[in-house]
Formats: sequence, C-alpha cells, structure tokens
Amino acid sequence: MDSIKISVKSDEKASRIELFIRFVWYFIAMIILGIIGIFAYIAVMLQWLHILILAKRHPALGKFVNSWYTAVAQLIFYILLATDERPPLMPEF
Repeated sequence: MDSIKISVKSDEKASRIELFIRFVWYFIAMIILGIIGIFAYIAVMLQWLHILILAKRHPALGKFVNSWYTAVAQLIFYILLATDERPPLMPEF
C-alpha cells in the first residue's frame, strides 16, 4: 500500500482580502467538486464490481477517485485556514 503524504505550508501574515477570496473560492470549488463527486461515487461502485468479478483493481477508476479525494482534502485544508496555497478548481486526472 502506498503511503499518504500531506505537506501543509502557511505564513503567519494573513490578508483580509484573501479571507474573502477563500469564502468565494470555497463555494465555487465545492459546486465543481460536488458534481465530480457524483461521478467519483459511481467510479467507486464500478471499481467494487470490477474487483468482485475480476479480482483486480481497474487503474483508471482508482486514479480518478484518488484525484478527487486529494482535491477535496486540499480544499478543506485551504478553507480551514491551514494553508495559504489555493487549490485548483479542477483536480488533475
């Protein structure tokens, strides 16, 4: 099993404008990630069936779901003020 690595970077100095941008960015990103999340859930179900029938994982489905989970985690770190690094609106698949 591959390990999970999380790197969080933030500065002590904070901006009020950036705080407002976080709020707007969060809602836009959550709408996009919510829509992609529906497809990620379908991919998990397909992965489950694929493993049940063929006894092996499908690499593309796994990569898609992992990319979505990573994007959600990045957004959560950003909105909870743990990091100043703004996550992309679209995850990299």
